[in-house]
Amino acid sequence: MSTHRAPRPRKLSEVIATAQSVARFSSTKAIEILAPLTTKDAARRLPTLIRQGLEGMAETLSTAGAGASGGMVGRSFIYAVILPTFLFWLYACFWQSERYVAETRLTVRAQHEKKSGTDAASMISKFTGGGGADPSSQDAFIVLNYVKSRAIIADLGGRDYMEKKFARSGIDYFSRLGRNANAEDVWKYWLSHLSASVDTLSGILTVRTDAFLPKDALDVARDIVRLSEQLVNKITLRNRGDALSRAELEVTLSRQMLAEAREKTLQFRNKNVLIDPSSRASSIGEQMGKLTLERIDLVNALSTFASSLDGDAPSQRLQRTRLAAIDHQLAELKKKLTDTDATDTVSAQIASYERLKLDEQFAEKLYSIAQTSYYRARQELEKQQLYLVTVVDPTLPESAAYPKVVVNTMLLFCALLVIWTTIALIYASIEDHMV
Repeated sequence: MSTHRAPRPRKLSEVIATAQSVARFSSTKAIEILAPLTTKDAARRLPTLIRQGLEGMAETLSTAGAGASGGMVGRSFIYAVILPTFLFWLYACFWQSERYVAETRLTVRAQHEKKSGTDAASMISKFTGGGGADPSSQDAFIVLNYVKSRAIIADLGGRDYMEKKFARSGIDYFSRLGRNANAEDVWKYWLSHLSASVDTLSGILTVRTDAFLPKDALDVARDIVRLSEQLVNKITLRNRGDALSRAELEVTLSRQMLAEAREKTLQFRNKNVLIDPSSRASSIGEQMGKLTLERIDLVNALSTFASSLDGDAPSQRLQRTRLAAIDHQLAELKKKLTDTDATDTVSAQIASYERLKLDEQFAEKLYSIAQTSYYRARQELEKQQLYLVTVVDPTLPESAAYPKVVVNTMLLFCALLVIWTTIALIYASIEDHMV
């Protein structure tokens, strides 16, 4: 079975042919019309160029759209593409205000020296990008976010500052900042006149600002540098303050713990009327030793005279009485040293006192460590201070960087041409399907 392609609808074919003719004309004739208009003698040649361009355009469109109903495609092209492009060109050449660009480049550095790896793994990770983000680029991103935030507008002076720089009477209506604009509009307007980016390898922040006067562009760039430096200093002071506050808090807590431990030791001594239970144990031990020696002497004497003297002799009774008294004293001293039923024995006092002394020694050690950490933190923070480095100072621009008349006009023309072609094809396709 033979197959054949269905014929394309008549109106759609005409529109495609018209669009092709217009595209061919646009690629040759538009550049010939618009390019000479940027020269110095544009004002003198303007009437001739416009007349020649419009005559060529009318001739091309009339030829290309002769088959269309009433030349509607050609007229729509003129009204939708040519006329807006021409009006925009007039606005860009003769009314749009010039903008001057001031550029500055900043970076954030730390005062301490950064140790760089020299081993093979460190070098490989550095070349492959696997060594992690550079701290300087991270700090630069902080400044970047600040520059693009609403906070910098408030620090600059808010709406009053923006109106002084971007709402002058000499600025054209479409370019200047509207009077009594709200905060959202001011912020969006600020972003439209600001360009900022960070080079992640070097950590350098590039900021480009534009204004309608060279001095205004320079002033805005200098104000950005000044506020960025204040931000970095504020971050440094905040980090230092937070670290020192934490170190001071540790010192305060350890000091309080040491004071409480010493207070408990003092209360123990006052309650027991005793400075050190160990000294009391030593004293009792000495007493027990003397009594034990004396008891041994009495026992030896009783044993010696037992064969020569009667047991009821006065001297023997006296010796036995003294021996009984010594035994009673030894028993009492032993109870003072250790007794499972008593809580005021020397052994119990020594146990409680040693726990208190252990707590006190532990608190003293913590206090010493906290003080050392505090002084070390102060030294480290002084070494790790951040500061803003201005790599490229902003300078006064000498010529306007915007508007770019030819580029913007050609971009608008191409965009309108694409939109017009799309709409024309859709409209022709719909009409052909309705027939």
